[in-house]
Amino acid sequence: MTSDQYASAHNVLITEIGDGDGLSWDDATPGQLHLLSRGGGMLLQATTSGRQEATFQCQLTAETVFRATDSLFLLKVPATASGHQGTYGLRCSGSDTAGALAAAVERGLEQRRDTGSEFSQKTDEGSADLYFRYYGLLQHQQNMLQDYVRTGTYYAAILENRADFEGKVVGDIGAGSGILSFFAAQAGARKVYAVEASAMADYCVMLKDANPALGRRIEVVRGRVEEVALPERCDVLVSEPMGTLLVNERMLETFLFARDHLLKPGGRMFPQVGRIHCAVFSDAALFAEVASKAAFWQQDNYYGVDLTRLLQPAVDDYFAQVVVDAIDPGCLVSDCNSKLFDFGSATSADLENIVIPLRLQAARHCHVHGLACWFDVLFDGTTSQRWLSTAPGLPTTHWFQLRCLLGQPLTVAAGGVVTGELRLAAHKRQSYDVHLTLTAPPLSAGGAPQTARSKLDLKEPYYRQLCAWNFQQSAIPAPQQAAAWAHANGNANANGAGHANGHASS
Repeated sequence: MTSDQYASAHNVLITEIGDGDGLSWDDATPGQLHLLSRGGGMLLQATTSGRQEATFQCQLTAETVFRATDSLFLLKVPATASGHQGTYGLRCSGSDTAGALAAAVERGLEQRRDTGSEFSQKTDEGSADLYFRYYGLLQHQQNMLQDYVRTGTYYAAILENRADFEGKVVGDIGAGSGILSFFAAQAGARKVYAVEASAMADYCVMLKDANPALGRRIEVVRGRVEEVALPERCDVLVSEPMGTLLVNERMLETFLFARDHLLKPGGRMFPQVGRIHCAVFSDAALFAEVASKAAFWQQDNYYGVDLTRLLQPAVDDYFAQVVVDAIDPGCLVSDCNSKLFDFGSATSADLENIVIPLRLQAARHCHVHGLACWFDVLFDGTTSQRWLSTAPGLPTTHWFQLRCLLGQPLTVAAGGVVTGELRLAAHKRQSYDVHLTLTAPPLSAGGAPQTARSKLDLKEPYYRQLCAWNFQQSAIPAPQQAAAWAHANGNANANGAGHANGHASS
């Protein structure tokens, strides 16, 4: 039992309902059903007489508990819940006890309906449904797992810092297939809670059961992080919350929620720090490519219809897409400005409106076509530090890099300073509106400064090289030396994994 405050506790008789057996109270056990508010959710927890550990615990929902008769309640504990799974009968000693339990259950359900979770308050439900459906598909998990820069860096960061995991309770936030949970178990974690809201949780259970040596220490918790309740606080949180430009999908806010509600004070976070980096770029070919996409609307006799009135709106639409691809470092024409986020102290409000001031000096005379961005994150372990970087020129990841195009390029002399700001405004579709303003010196003495502005949607990118990259990655075999080698040699410190997979530190 933990120090969290129970909403209520009720004396009941508990019996498990076997397949086809019906209800039998011959071996029923006296116990208590607790309703516990924790971590943004409401937890049902049953304990039997003489035992402090829970017989089972699961989220309070309309699907997990209902009143069958005046004194009988039925509970369906899902396979992803903690403790025993199955269907249970709870019999109250009298109508007063049953009425109190029914009222407590209804209050808990009403609280969920009325207040909603932090996630539901900030997220359009349609967007959330699409998001969790996407990540519930194996092909998308494969895309991430086959990013060996990403996966190998996480493996090395966790295994090289065994002291941070051995004997500890770990929370895997947005666990997906559970790969980080397995890494934590390999590093000696006593218990790993793999929290996953999508249907991928079922596949995670399958992998857990197929790998019992590690899986016995992993417990899959199906639900949104903002709505689940864990039986204990975690010593360490691991997560891969980064999206395009670090913040797309707004998963970082979920990571911060887990820090506040699921992590012990002073607990560790993997990763601990994230940075967004920006530089201006010159790429006439990209500018022409995007502009040419609207050429269709130049037709003044398309089956007898003049389309030219829509030419400018079409141009605006295409330039409102951020471009996601692997950048040739040679197109970068300035120094770099950066924005740092410490996940140990940042707040959700810090991520709702992000402003990055820009002051960038051009290295050569050129046309500036926009702003290039990338990110990195730091795993700040006790034993070693690892950076996972998506910078141009380093091995490509599934995040690539991102560019914000200007509708009107700026002409800048060598040494000229481009100023402005990049502002990211969060919206309920789990992404950001991107506002870019760049100002360059006048084209001639005494003239007005050049200023260009763009508004782009981070959620609707132009994936310029995605298909080719996926095809290439599918042909690359996974590195085999890491887990198998460490297991065979009894050595969990995979110092060589990062070098073998082409990782780089920033």
